[in-house]
Amino acid sequence: MALAMNRQKDFDFVALVEFVHESQCMLFYRLGNNAPPAAISYLSKSCHCGEEHEEHQKNGTVHVQHHNMGKRSSLRDLPHATLSKVEILTLADSFIYVNALKNFMDEMAWLESDDALGRRVVCDNALKKWELELAYLDGGHFNVTKLYRNAVIKKQQQQ
Repeated sequence: MALAMNRQKDFDFVALVEFVHESQCMLFYRLGNNAPPAAISYLSKSCHCGEEHEEHQKNGTVHVQHHNMGKRSSLRDLPHATLSKVEILTLADSFIYVNALKNFMDEMAWLESDDALGRRVVCDNALKKWELELAYLDGGHFNVTKLYRNAVIKKQQQQ
């Protein structure tokens, strides 16, 4: 597990599929003047919260949801004994993923700070969308919204 954690830290950029839009915003911002015109346009028009962002998302990005309650919905109904076995098998994966989420939210707090874009990028609707999906992490006590808000508070205290 230590090797996997170190490998993750070696990457300059880690995108998360759950937050693909926000990951794109980070990447395009970090590309700076090297970003292609379409990326600069996306950063300007799409990387903020509010009605304009939501409208652009509807017109520019297609999201296909295959299950009403998300991709793990069918797993929620498995017997406790089976879920316990799955948890044991994925313990290292979950630990690494939670760490990746923490790092990602720290990066997003920086992106939203006055040091970078100076506007909100991780919208409440995006966080809410993943609350139930990611709640199984950290022994069933994981809260992605709280993780994000803690990262923002930490960044504000550093300024």
